[in-house]
Amino acid sequence: MPPRPLKQTQILEALKSAYERTGTTPDLSSLARSFGITYPTLREHLKALEAKGKLVLESRGPGRTPRLRLLGAAVGVPLYGEIAAGLPVGTYPEPEGYLVLRGRPDHFALRVRGDSMADRIEDGDVVLLQRGEPQRSGEVCAVRVGDDETTLKYLEWSQPRSGDKPLTYRLRPHNPSYPTLTVPASELHVDGVMRGLIRGEIVQDLLFEGSG
Repeated sequence: MPPRPLKQTQILEALKSAYERTGTTPDLSSLARSFGITYPTLREHLKALEAKGKLVLESRGPGRTPRLRLLGAAVGVPLYGEIAAGLPVGTYPEPEGYLVLRGRPDHFALRVRGDSMADRIEDGDVVLLQRGEPQRSGEVCAVRVGDDETTLKYLEWSQPRSGDKPLTYRLRPHNPSYPTLTVPASELHVDGVMRGLIRGEIVQDLLFEGSG
């Protein structure tokens, strides 16, 4: 018997509802139990929804539940290439994929390379950032100085008594083995302010290639 359209609609609405609440889709085995159906039956419904262009199923290998991405919903947080936590490295004109997380349109993510922010932020971590200027001194920011490429540092400044914008900023590493740099405000560009961090294998579990 082919999958029933009504059940497909209910499953799709359950997936969308979970995504809106949590920023991710629910465990598929738990979802199957909530509908009183077996996991293989749920897979049939999901494959039918995939054929209709409602979602994408991506295999994670034998014995593992597939990753699931809803189409027509928020794509997720774009993950760009590497950001240096040390020397500036690379640019990120196109995302390498999207993290299935609830985020705002001004959120993005970068991979970290280097150890200037260790042990708070380690080589290989993914940092979540929000485009815009920091609201207070000492926030971790993705910054560029002049024609250099983006790096990750604490961004610090001393507020002038007049209330004007600072003339210089300090780029401070977390790792004391690296120097703190003082740069003119006219040469500094802030790409984003750090809002979170992801470490370990969960990054690959959350990542989808392309925008779908």
